[in-house]
Amino acid sequence: MILSLLLLALFVVVTFALWREGLWSTSIAFLNVLAAATFATAWYEWVVALLEPRMPSYDYLLDSLALWGLFALVLLVMREVADRVSRTKVKFRKPVEMFGCPVVAAATAWIVVCFTAASLHTAAIPRDMVQATPEARMFFGLAPDRRWLQWVRGSTLSGPFAKPDHVFDKDADFILRYATRRTLLEAQPELRVNR
Repeated sequence: MILSLLLLALFVVVTFALWREGLWSTSIAFLNVLAAATFATAWYEWVVALLEPRMPSYDYLLDSLALWGLFALVLLVMREVADRVSRTKVKFRKPVEMFGCPVVAAATAWIVVCFTAASLHTAAIPRDMVQATPEARMFFGLAPDRRWLQWVRGSTLSGPFAKPDHVFDKDADFILRYATRRTLLEAQPELRVNR
């Protein structure tokens, strides 16, 4: 329940933060967040594969750090490019602005919630903290984590991030795989970094 309330708070905060920016800025933020989160989710495992041999002691942290690090990096680059390319703010008629801005802000907030919920599975936290069972549905039954994983799987199969030899979560076992991983982490006698 606490996790659902935190995700709800995240949704509200992101929605209201973007709502104040206007429809043009919010639309650009929507595209940036969608592309950055999709790219980060689709390719973070590649970054982990590069870092794991160099940092074997951080095995349980690398997935989450790579996922959020890649998201932040891509989002910052896209935001900088968008700011340079789109120097003129497009003005919309008042009814379009009043109706469109909260809708696009809420859609962007939903993407952030979905990405965050999916990323919680990669976190080095106790298994039950994310979900009581891998079959349980997060966020009041709306399952944003599952929606996000389906989106990324689809976009790597035939979307803009498709590559013939790389399909994200092609066996659809992401949640089960990371639940098992968190169970193994809990079974560790101590959490120390090897030196």
